Amino acid sequence: MNLKYYTSVQFIFSIFGLLFLFSCQKEIDVKIPDYEQRLVVDGSIEPGVKPLVILTWTAPYFGNQNYSNFQQYFVENAEVIVSDGTVSDTLYQPLPGVFPAYTSNNLIGQAGKTYTLTITVNNKTYTSVTSILPAIPVDSLYFKPDLNDTLGYLWAHFKDPEAPGDFYRWFAKRINKDDRFLAPFASATDDKFFNGKEFDFPNARGMEPNSEKPDDKNDERGYFKKGDSVMVKFCTIGEKEYRYFRSYYQNLSSNGNPFSAPSTLESNIDNGAIGLWCGYGTFFKGVRLQ
Repeated sequence: MNLKYYTSVQFIFSIFGLLFLFSCQKEIDVKIPDYEQRLVVDGSIEPGVKPLVILTWTAPYFGNQNYSNFQQYFVENAEVIVSDGTVSDTLYQPLPGVFPAYTSNNLIGQAGKTYTLTITVNNKTYTSVTSILPAIPVDSLYFKPDLNDTLGYLWAHFKDPEAPGDFYRWFAKRINKDDRFLAPFASATDDKFFNGKEFDFPNARGMEPNSEKPDDKNDERGYFKKGDSVMVKFCTIGEKEYRYFRSYYQNLSSNGNPFSAPSTLESNIDNGAIGLWCGYGTFFKGVRLQ
């Protein structure tokens, strides 16, 4: 082929290609909805424990925000009432201005009871209802190495009841290492795929958000360690509570992924609030990992 002819053809096709690209460009004007501040609720109650309700405000995603001043998102001086149908108690703030938590002097959770939460703040009222369901026990716990001989998962042997529609959440606490019970990622499940079955399942180790502990930043991250003494809190929860956790973990798993499908938190608080009021039916069991 004549080199001059080939070069001319190549040039013509390049021009057509550029014209095609420019002709396909279209300016898109995206209208971002105006920001509306919303109440965020993190509340729980379990047998033998006083209710705990943490209240904060949402923060706008866009704009210049000072996230170093977390107190600006605390909800102070709200009226928070918890009722079991017989006893109603107005919760108080143990540490006003320091931590946005509300708790009770008189009310303690009991299995089998239903609890109504009522929050009034800025002349707006929010309500939610949850129940403390009967606890379902875990039969046994054991350690199974995974990464090496000393690091692995905590396994549980469990038999799900015959009746369908059970929902669970798992927590664990290492004695003398963790300050509280911690839930691993995707810690909530339903019994859709194992209703009435007896089986074993593994559990990773949960950690505090943004933890700076050495074992949360090295090869031990997510693993239990041989020699640990662990207390497990296995919880029975309701369907609405489970649906919240399912949507919560869906949001976490898609964080920062531009190709993920949007997911809305399935809150069980009414009137536009975000969050959860959760009753936990709790079963505790300890084990030393060997």
